[in-house]
Amino acid sequence: MKNLNRLDLSWNKISGSIPKGIGNLKNLMHLDLSSNNLIGSIPTTLAGCSNLQEFLLSHNNLTGQVLHHLADLHSRSTIDLSHNFFSGEIPVLLGYAGFLSVLNLSNNKLTGNISLALINIKVVDLSYNSLKGKIPDSYDQYHPLDTLIGNNDLCGNFKGFPSCHPSTFVSKIKFIVPIAILLGFLALGGFLLSRCMVKNSQSKFTETRDGNLFSIWNHDGHIAYETIIKVTEEFDIKYCIGIGAYGSVYKAELPGGRTVALKKLRKLQDENPAFYICFKNEVKVLSEIRHRNIVKLHGFCLHKRCTFLIYEYIEKGSLLSVLSNNLEAVELDWSKRMNIIKGTAHALSYLHHECIPSILHQDISSKNILLNSEFQAFVSDFGTAKLLDHDSSNQTLVAGTYGYIAPGELFFSCYNSSIFIHDIFHSHLAIQKLILLLIE
Repeated sequence: MKNLNRLDLSWNKISGSIPKGIGNLKNLMHLDLSSNNLIGSIPTTLAGCSNLQEFLLSHNNLTGQVLHHLADLHSRSTIDLSHNFFSGEIPVLLGYAGFLSVLNLSNNKLTGNISLALINIKVVDLSYNSLKGKIPDSYDQYHPLDTLIGNNDLCGNFKGFPSCHPSTFVSKIKFIVPIAILLGFLALGGFLLSRCMVKNSQSKFTETRDGNLFSIWNHDGHIAYETIIKVTEEFDIKYCIGIGAYGSVYKAELPGGRTVALKKLRKLQDENPAFYICFKNEVKVLSEIRHRNIVKLHGFCLHKRCTFLIYEYIEKGSLLSVLSNNLEAVELDWSKRMNIIKGTAHALSYLHHECIPSILHQDISSKNILLNSEFQAFVSDFGTAKLLDHDSSNQTLVAGTYGYIAPGELFFSCYNSSIFIHDIFHSHLAIQKLILLLIE
């Protein structure tokens, strides 16, 4: 037995205390008694096992203190006393011995402070004990801080641990809070001032060094022109979801997961001053509109290669496309059709009576009414929109493709399209319903 160098009795149901006679095994190098039902303390006679390289007692019911004699073990030794009930302080000699390679004392009831000497051990785990006091400043340079979790009374200048000087912390808070409040007021004032400047210069745009214009509203972060080009593969036809009088509409899924609709103007139109004015009008009008039945504008781009608007993506597309599809048209019952009429009327009423100056769409038709997944109506395509300034002449110019224009606008210079929109849509939807009945 004296020549025994390895003793592994782990994962048995051994009970009782550790025999003192083990200390007589002078050549013992590996002792594993883990995962048993051992009780009592570590016998001091173990100091006689001077050649012991692995001392494993984890997952037992051992109590008492961690012996400083363990510091006399062989170089590169591993000591695992985790998951027991050891108490008291960690012997400082364990750190100064210079021989330990691994020391696992986690999940015990150890108390006291953490000695800086423990940085001399390669691997140390002291988690889930009752240690207290300040963590040595350079501790995280040698051991990860997660090996200290579960010790609620530890403090230090580390993330996840409270400061050791609450009085100093409070004084810093008292100093920082007034400054933070002042900066908050300054930021709020700057924000309000910038909003006022935007209101006073509605038609002005910021120009970049190469002559390109780009701006985003209501979007998380800046969308680069290159990003739009990449996600649409340079406006490949497979992303095209519609073609209008001024250009094509593309569906784009941005890197952040958001889906938008891009209205790309044709190249020839980009170079036409009239279309440039029309483009700016659309941006100017839509950037100020906030209504639940009007499509939202997220941004725009004026680039040497192309010009486009970035819109909210509406899932089902235009009312015209839905009515032209027999299956979707059947799903569009009279209740939903009436809601579409009401939503459109609300949008036009908002444009005519709540916007200052009033706004005339001048191109209302089923192709410019978009529907979402719940068949809610959204008025879109303000490419021909004109602003009526109440302080000047109320005459308007008719341009672009012709949809529904109120007779009063053409002959009496008044903007009551919301009165007539009900009639024209009611007739359109009724005719479509009649066609479906004849087909059936």
